[in-house]
Amino acid sequence: MKNSHKFRYILAAATISAALLSGCTDERLEDELAFREIGISDMQKGDYEGAVVAFSSALALCTGEITNTEIDICYYKAAALYASGDMDGALETYQALIDYNEKDGNAYYLRGCMNLQKGEQEQALSDFSNAVKYNSDDFEIYIGIYENLVDYNMVQEGEEYLNKAFDIKGSSAEKLAYRGKIYYLLGQYENAEKELAAAIEKESKEANLYLAEVYEAEGNTEQAEAFYQAYTASGIADSEAMNALAEIEIGKGNYGAALDYVSQGLGMENVTNRAELLSNQVIACEYTGDFEAAWTAVQEYINLCPEDAAAQREYIFLKNRQKKEEAAEQESTENLTEQGTKETETESIEPAESTENTKQTE
Repeated sequence: MKNSHKFRYILAAATISAALLSGCTDERLEDELAFREIGISDMQKGDYEGAVVAFSSALALCTGEITNTEIDICYYKAAALYASGDMDGALETYQALIDYNEKDGNAYYLRGCMNLQKGEQEQALSDFSNAVKYNSDDFEIYIGIYENLVDYNMVQEGEEYLNKAFDIKGSSAEKLAYRGKIYYLLGQYENAEKELAAAIEKESKEANLYLAEVYEAEGNTEQAEAFYQAYTASGIADSEAMNALAEIEIGKGNYGAALDYVSQGLGMENVTNRAELLSNQVIACEYTGDFEAAWTAVQEYINLCPEDAAAQREYIFLKNRQKKEEAAEQESTENLTEQGTKETETESIEPAESTENTKQTE
Protein backbone atom coordinates (compact mmCIF):
# COMPACT_ATOMS: atom_id res chain seq x y z
CA MET A 1 0.00 0.00 0.00
CA LYS A 2 2.66 2.46 -1.02
CA ASN A 3 1.87 5.80 -2.53
CA SER A 4 3.56 6.01 -5.94
CA HIS A 5 5.88 9.02 -6.19
CA LYS A 6 4.86 10.83 -9.35
CA PHE A 7 6.94 13.92 -9.05
CA ARG A 8 8.59 16.16 -6.53
CA TYR A 9 8.21 19.84 -7.11
CA ILE A 10 9.72 22.87 -5.59
CA LEU A 11 6.92 25.20 -4.49
CA ALA A 12 5.07 25.79 -7.68
CA ALA A 13 3.62 28.52 -9.66
CA ALA A 14 1.06 30.51 -11.27
CA THR A 15 -0.73 31.75 -14.27
CA ILE A 16 -0.74 34.71 -16.48
CA SER A 17 2.26 36.18 -18.18
CA ALA A 18 0.62 39.58 -17.76
CA ALA A 19 1.36 39.44 -14.04
CA LEU A 20 5.01 38.77 -14.79
CA LEU A 21 5.21 41.75 -17.09
CA SER A 22 3.84 44.19 -14.54
CA GLY A 23 4.83 44.11 -10.87
CA CYS A 24 3.66 45.56 -7.60
CA THR A 25 4.13 48.95 -5.97
CA ASP A 26 5.11 49.23 -2.32
CA GLU A 27 1.73 50.59 -1.21
CA ARG A 28 -0.02 47.47 -2.50
CA LEU A 29 2.49 44.99 -1.15
CA GLU A 30 0.67 44.51 2.16
CA ASP A 31 -2.58 43.49 0.42
CA GLU A 32 -0.65 41.30 -1.99
CA LEU A 33 1.01 39.42 0.87
CA ALA A 34 -2.35 39.08 2.64
CA PHE A 35 -3.84 37.36 -0.41
CA ARG A 36 -0.72 35.18 -0.60
CA GLU A 37 -1.28 34.01 2.98
CA ILE A 38 -4.94 33.28 2.24
CA GLY A 39 -3.86 31.20 -0.76
CA ILE A 40 -1.34 29.24 1.27
CA SER A 41 -3.94 28.62 3.97
CA ASP A 42 -6.42 27.39 1.36
CA MET A 43 -3.81 24.99 -0.05
CA GLN A 44 -3.15 23.57 3.39
CA LYS A 45 -6.89 22.94 3.76
CA GLY A 46 -7.08 21.29 0.34
CA ASP A 47 -9.10 24.11 -1.21
CA TYR A 48 -6.95 24.47 -4.32
CA GLU A 49 -9.51 26.36 -6.37
CA GLY A 50 -9.85 28.91 -3.58
CA ALA A 51 -6.06 29.14 -3.45
CA VAL A 52 -5.91 29.88 -7.19
CA VAL A 53 -8.41 32.72 -6.72
CA ALA A 54 -6.39 34.15 -3.80
CA PHE A 55 -3.08 34.01 -5.67
CA SER A 56 -4.72 35.57 -8.74
CA SER A 57 -6.03 38.37 -6.55
CA ALA A 58 -2.53 38.94 -5.22
CA LEU A 59 -1.04 39.12 -8.70
CA ALA A 60 -3.83 41.43 -9.88
CA LEU A 61 -2.52 44.05 -7.45
CA CYS A 62 0.81 44.21 -9.25
CA THR A 63 1.22 47.41 -11.25
CA GLY A 64 4.93 48.14 -10.97
CA GLU A 65 8.30 46.43 -11.19
CA ILE A 66 8.30 42.64 -10.84
CA THR A 67 9.99 41.32 -7.68
CA ASN A 68 10.77 38.00 -6.07
CA THR A 69 7.45 38.26 -4.23
CA GLU A 70 5.51 38.01 -7.48
CA ILE A 71 7.67 35.14 -8.69
CA ASP A 72 7.05 33.34 -5.39
CA ILE A 73 3.29 33.83 -5.70
CA CYS A 74 3.44 32.54 -9.27
CA TYR A 75 5.10 29.33 -8.12
CA TYR A 76 2.49 28.86 -5.42
CA LYS A 77 -0.29 29.45 -7.90
CA ALA A 78 1.08 26.89 -10.34
CA ALA A 79 1.16 24.33 -7.53
CA ALA A 80 -2.48 25.10 -6.74
CA LEU A 81 -3.43 24.85 -10.41
CA TYR A 82 -1.78 21.45 -10.71
CA ALA A 83 -3.33 20.20 -7.48
CA SER A 84 -6.77 21.33 -8.65
CA GLY A 85 -6.36 19.26 -11.82
CA ASP A 86 -5.65 22.15 -14.16
CA MET A 87 -2.40 20.88 -15.63
CA ASP A 88 -2.70 23.07 -18.72
CA GLY A 89 -2.98 26.15 -16.53
CA ALA A 90 0.11 25.13 -14.59
CA LEU A 91 2.04 24.46 -17.82
CA GLU A 92 1.09 27.89 -19.12
CA THR A 93 2.39 29.40 -15.91
CA TYR A 94 5.76 27.69 -16.19
CA GLN A 95 5.97 28.85 -19.79
CA ALA A 96 5.23 32.39 -18.61
CA LEU A 97 7.99 32.12 -16.00
CA ILE A 98 10.40 30.91 -18.67
CA ASP A 99 9.34 33.72 -21.00
CA TYR A 100 10.08 36.17 -18.19
CA ASN A 101 13.41 34.55 -17.31
CA GLU A 102 14.76 32.04 -19.82
CA LYS A 103 17.35 30.88 -17.27
CA ASP A 104 14.82 29.81 -14.63
CA GLY A 105 15.98 26.24 -14.05
CA ASN A 106 13.19 25.52 -11.55
CA ALA A 107 10.51 26.37 -14.10
CA TYR A 108 12.15 24.08 -16.68
CA TYR A 109 12.34 21.29 -14.12
CA LEU A 110 8.71 21.58 -13.09
CA ARG A 111 7.50 21.81 -16.66
CA GLY A 112 9.59 18.75 -17.46
CA CYS A 113 7.88 16.82 -14.64
CA MET A 114 4.49 17.62 -16.10
CA ASN A 115 5.51 16.86 -19.67
CA LEU A 116 6.78 13.50 -18.48
CA GLN A 117 3.45 12.83 -16.81
CA LYS A 118 1.68 13.74 -20.06
CA GLY A 119 3.83 11.26 -21.99
CA GLU A 120 5.83 13.98 -23.76
CA GLN A 121 9.18 12.32 -23.10
CA GLU A 122 11.28 14.28 -25.62
CA GLN A 123 9.99 17.60 -24.33
CA ALA A 124 10.49 16.46 -20.75
CA LEU A 125 14.12 15.47 -21.41
CA SER A 126 14.70 18.82 -23.11
CA ASP A 127 13.28 20.63 -20.08
CA PHE A 128 15.40 18.55 -17.69
CA SER A 129 18.50 19.34 -19.74
CA ASN A 130 17.80 23.07 -19.40
CA ALA A 131 17.01 22.64 -15.71
CA VAL A 132 20.50 21.35 -14.91
CA LYS A 133 22.06 23.78 -17.39
CA TYR A 134 20.75 26.73 -15.39
CA ASN A 135 20.81 25.07 -11.93
CA SER A 136 24.02 23.14 -12.38
CA ASP A 137 24.94 23.22 -8.66
CA ASP A 138 21.54 22.14 -7.33
CA PHE A 139 21.72 18.53 -6.10
CA GLU A 140 17.95 18.51 -5.53
CA ILE A 141 17.30 19.08 -9.23
CA TYR A 142 19.45 16.11 -10.26
CA ILE A 143 17.87 13.84 -7.66
CA GLY A 144 14.36 15.01 -8.54
CA ILE A 145 14.93 14.33 -12.24
CA TYR A 146 16.24 10.85 -11.41
CA GLU A 147 13.21 10.03 -9.25
CA ASN A 148 10.80 11.18 -11.93
CA LEU A 149 12.52 9.26 -14.71
CA VAL A 150 12.65 6.10 -12.61
CA ASP A 151 8.91 6.42 -12.00
CA TYR A 152 8.43 6.26 -15.77
CA ASN A 153 10.80 3.31 -16.30
CA MET A 154 13.64 5.48 -17.61
CA VAL A 155 16.21 4.24 -15.11
CA GLN A 156 19.25 4.57 -17.37
CA GLU A 157 18.43 8.18 -18.22
CA GLY A 158 17.83 8.89 -14.54
CA GLU A 159 21.16 7.44 -13.47
CA GLU A 160 22.90 9.60 -16.06
CA TYR A 161 21.65 12.65 -14.19
CA LEU A 162 22.83 11.26 -10.86
CA ASN A 163 26.30 10.74 -12.28
CA LYS A 164 26.30 14.29 -13.67
CA ALA A 165 25.71 15.54 -10.13
CA PHE A 166 29.18 14.30 -9.13
CA ASP A 167 30.53 17.23 -11.15
CA ILE A 168 29.45 19.50 -8.30
CA LYS A 169 32.66 20.10 -6.36
CA GLY A 170 33.18 20.91 -2.70
CA SER A 171 33.55 19.17 0.66
CA SER A 172 31.00 20.99 2.80
CA ALA A 173 28.74 18.94 5.07
CA GLU A 174 25.80 19.54 2.74
CA LYS A 175 27.65 18.44 -0.40
CA LEU A 176 29.07 15.35 1.30
CA ALA A 177 25.55 14.43 2.44
CA TYR A 178 24.10 14.84 -1.04
CA ARG A 179 26.91 12.84 -2.64
CA GLY A 180 26.29 10.10 -0.09
CA LYS A 181 22.60 10.10 -0.97
CA ILE A 182 23.41 9.83 -4.68
CA TYR A 183 25.72 6.86 -4.05
CA TYR A 184 22.84 5.30 -2.09
CA LEU A 185 20.43 5.82 -5.00
CA LEU A 186 22.97 4.24 -7.34
CA GLY A 187 23.27 1.24 -5.03
CA GLN A 188 26.92 1.98 -4.18
CA TYR A 189 26.45 1.55 -0.44
CA GLU A 190 30.10 1.43 0.61
CA ASN A 191 30.82 4.77 -1.06
CA ALA A 192 27.61 6.15 0.42
CA GLU A 193 28.66 5.16 3.95
CA LYS A 194 32.03 6.91 3.57
CA GLU A 195 30.55 10.16 2.28
CA LEU A 196 27.76 10.22 4.85
CA ALA A 197 30.06 9.40 7.77
CA ALA A 198 32.22 12.35 6.72
CA ALA A 199 29.13 14.55 6.48
CA ILE A 200 28.03 13.55 9.98
CA GLU A 201 31.48 14.43 11.31
CA LYS A 202 30.85 17.90 9.90
CA GLU A 203 27.52 17.94 11.77
CA SER A 204 25.16 17.33 8.87
CA LYS A 205 21.79 16.40 10.37
CA GLU A 206 20.34 15.17 7.08
CA ALA A 207 23.21 12.71 6.67
CA ASN A 208 21.80 10.71 9.58
CA LEU A 209 18.63 10.12 7.57
CA TYR A 210 20.50 9.11 4.41
CA LEU A 211 22.82 6.78 6.32
CA ALA A 212 19.81 5.19 8.00
CA GLU A 213 18.38 4.51 4.53
CA VAL A 214 21.67 2.94 3.44
CA TYR A 215 21.74 0.57 6.43
CA GLU A 216 18.08 -0.28 5.90
CA ALA A 217 18.80 -1.14 2.26
CA GLU A 218 21.63 -3.38 3.43
CA GLY A 219 19.30 -5.13 5.87
CA ASN A 220 21.06 -3.75 8.94
CA THR A 221 17.89 -2.79 10.82
CA GLU A 222 19.60 -2.09 14.13
CA GLN A 223 22.01 0.45 12.64
CA ALA A 224 19.24 1.93 10.51
CA GLU A 225 17.07 2.52 13.56
CA ALA A 226 19.96 4.13 15.43
CA PHE A 227 20.51 6.70 12.70
CA TYR A 228 16.80 7.32 12.21
CA GLN A 229 16.65 8.05 15.93
CA ALA A 230 19.64 10.38 15.63
CA TYR A 231 17.85 12.18 12.82
CA THR A 232 14.65 12.61 14.84
CA ALA A 233 16.67 13.80 17.84
CA SER A 234 18.28 16.48 15.66
CA GLY A 235 15.06 18.46 15.68
CA ILE A 236 14.55 18.49 11.91
CA ALA A 237 12.87 15.11 11.59
CA ASP A 238 10.20 14.84 8.92
CA SER A 239 7.23 12.58 8.23
CA GLU A 240 9.41 10.37 6.02
CA ALA A 241 11.67 9.50 8.95
CA MET A 242 8.70 8.83 11.21
CA ASN A 243 7.26 6.46 8.62
CA ALA A 244 10.58 4.64 8.33
CA LEU A 245 10.73 4.19 12.09
CA ALA A 246 7.14 2.94 12.07
CA GLU A 247 8.03 0.34 9.43
CA ILE A 248 10.99 -0.85 11.49
CA GLU A 249 8.76 -1.28 14.54
CA ILE A 250 6.16 -3.13 12.45
CA GLY A 251 8.91 -5.45 11.25
CA LYS A 252 9.80 -6.19 14.87
CA GLY A 253 6.17 -6.71 15.83
CA ASN A 254 6.06 -3.59 18.03
CA TYR A 255 2.77 -2.30 16.66
CA GLY A 256 2.03 0.10 19.50
CA ALA A 257 5.39 1.82 18.99
CA ALA A 258 4.73 1.90 15.25
CA LEU A 259 1.43 3.70 15.85
CA ASP A 260 3.24 6.28 17.99
CA TYR A 261 5.59 7.08 15.10
CA VAL A 262 2.72 7.16 12.61
CA SER A 263 0.84 9.56 14.86
CA GLN A 264 3.88 11.83 15.11
CA GLY A 265 4.32 11.77 11.35
CA LEU A 266 0.68 12.59 10.63
CA GLY A 267 0.79 15.38 13.21
CA MET A 268 3.65 17.22 11.54
CA GLU A 269 3.09 20.56 9.86
CA ASN A 270 4.32 19.35 6.48
CA VAL A 271 3.30 15.74 5.76
CA THR A 272 4.79 14.65 2.43
CA ASN A 273 3.89 10.96 2.66
CA ARG A 274 0.44 10.86 4.16
CA ALA A 275 -0.59 7.81 2.15
CA GLU A 276 2.35 5.72 3.36
CA LEU A 277 1.71 6.72 6.96
CA LEU A 278 -1.96 5.80 6.64
CA SER A 279 -1.01 2.48 5.08
CA ASN A 280 1.17 1.60 8.05
CA GLN A 281 -1.50 2.87 10.42
CA VAL A 282 -3.97 0.38 8.96
CA ILE A 283 -1.49 -2.48 9.39
CA ALA A 284 -0.56 -1.57 12.97
CA CYS A 285 -4.17 -0.97 13.99
CA GLU A 286 -5.22 -4.39 12.70
CA TYR A 287 -2.44 -6.13 14.60
CA THR A 288 -3.39 -4.30 17.81
CA GLY A 289 -7.02 -5.26 17.27
CA ASP A 290 -8.24 -1.70 16.80
CA PHE A 291 -10.33 -2.39 13.70
CA GLU A 292 -12.39 0.76 14.10
CA ALA A 293 -9.27 2.94 13.77
CA ALA A 294 -8.06 0.74 10.89
CA TRP A 295 -11.38 1.29 9.10
CA THR A 296 -11.09 5.07 9.51
CA ALA A 297 -7.51 5.06 8.20
CA VAL A 298 -8.20 2.82 5.21
CA GLN A 299 -11.08 5.05 4.11
CA GLU A 300 -8.78 8.07 4.02
CA TYR A 301 -6.09 6.06 2.26
CA ILE A 302 -8.52 4.92 -0.44
CA ASN A 303 -9.44 8.56 -1.08
CA LEU A 304 -5.76 9.34 -1.64
CA CYS A 305 -4.89 6.20 -3.63
CA PRO A 306 -8.05 4.80 -5.23
CA GLU A 307 -6.01 2.78 -7.73
CA ASP A 308 -4.27 0.67 -5.05
CA ALA A 309 -5.65 -2.86 -5.48
CA ALA A 310 -4.22 -4.11 -2.17
CA ALA A 311 -5.89 -1.23 -0.36
CA GLN A 312 -9.17 -2.01 -2.10
CA ARG A 313 -9.01 -5.57 -0.75
CA GLU A 314 -8.21 -4.26 2.72
CA TYR A 315 -11.13 -1.84 2.44
CA ILE A 316 -13.51 -4.68 1.55
CA PHE A 317 -12.16 -6.86 4.37
CA LEU A 318 -12.65 -4.15 6.98
CA LYS A 319 -16.02 -3.16 5.55
CA ASN A 320 -17.26 -6.76 5.74
CA ARG A 321 -15.91 -7.06 9.26
CA GLN A 322 -17.71 -3.89 10.21
CA LYS A 323 -20.98 -5.23 8.72
CA LYS A 324 -20.61 -8.48 10.67
CA GLU A 325 -19.99 -6.59 13.90
CA GLU A 326 -23.02 -4.39 13.26
CA ALA A 327 -25.15 -7.45 12.50
CA ALA A 328 -23.93 -9.20 15.65
CA GLU A 329 -24.59 -6.09 17.71
CA GLN A 330 -28.08 -5.76 16.24
CA GLU A 331 -28.81 -9.44 16.92
CA SER A 332 -27.58 -9.08 20.48
CA THR A 333 -29.77 -6.00 20.94
CA GLU A 334 -32.79 -7.85 19.55
CA ASN A 335 -32.15 -10.80 21.84
CA LEU A 336 -31.90 -8.54 24.84
CA THR A 337 -35.09 -6.76 23.81
CA GLU A 338 -36.90 -10.06 23.29
CA GLN A 339 -35.67 -11.34 26.64
CA GLY A 340 -36.77 -8.15 28.32
CA THR A 341 -40.20 -8.42 26.73
CA LYS A 342 -40.64 -12.00 28.00
CA GLU A 343 -39.62 -10.99 31.49
CA THR A 344 -42.12 -8.17 31.42
CA GLU A 345 -44.86 -10.49 30.23
CA THR A 346 -44.03 -12.97 33.01
CA GLU A 347 -44.16 -10.22 35.59
CA SER A 348 -47.57 -9.05 34.35
CA ILE A 349 -49.00 -12.60 34.34
CA GLU A 350 -47.93 -13.58 37.84
CA PRO A 351 -50.06 -11.05 39.70
CA ALA A 352 -53.11 -12.12 37.65
CA GLU A 353 -52.60 -15.77 38.64
CA SER A 354 -52.14 -14.73 42.21
CA THR A 355 -55.42 -12.84 42.14
CA GLU A 356 -57.20 -15.81 40.57
CA ASN A 357 -55.83 -18.09 43.26
CA THR A 358 -57.05 -15.70 45.91
CA LYS A 359 -60.53 -15.77 44.44
CA GLN A 360 -60.58 -19.58 44.48
CA THR A 361 -59.51 -19.62 48.09
CA GLU A 362 -62.30 -17.34 48.98
